[in-house]
Amino acid sequence: MSGTEITRRPGGHSLLVSGVAGATAAATGLAGSATGTVVTAVGTVVLLAGVRTANHRAVDAGGLLAFLGVVIAALGNAPAPAVLVGTAASVVAWDAGGNAVSLGRQLGAEADTARAETLHAVSGALVGLVSAGLGLVLFEAGPTRQPVTTLFVLLVAASLLVVALNR
Repeated sequence: MSGTEITRRPGGHSLLVSGVAGATAAATGLAGSATGTVVTAVGTVVLLAGVRTANHRAVDAGGLLAFLGVVIAALGNAPAPAVLVGTAASVVAWDAGGNAVSLGRQLGAEADTARAETLHAVSGALVGLVSAGLGLVLFEAGPTRQPVTTLFVLLVAASLLVVALNR
């Protein structure tokens, strides 16, 4: 043994990945309401603090708060594309943050996890954006024009499914 202790926290790259996704979610809220944007930004800060301290509960709380900000923006008449992108970005931020904490606890801050984290976040973002795109096409091409609350209910259901599958 070398006698060195592993620092059981995520590396610096983890903050970047989660931060970019969280900032994207907050930016999409601008189309709906300033309150939604602020709530999403606060959620992103809480999420990033959880990543920094390797605290899964803080990451989960921050992700939930970021998603709540997107919900507030949706209720503030944000356009459907902004709601879909904001939802996907908030889920990616939460998922990337949780993944970073898990990797940090397993491998330590000294390990080079940038490639694994980036690949995880990009694949999550692609799945989210493809799902959002399909949802938007169905929303726009449906037999009747549904209110945005219908889209919102679908987003909540999809988010709950992601949470259930992730745990």
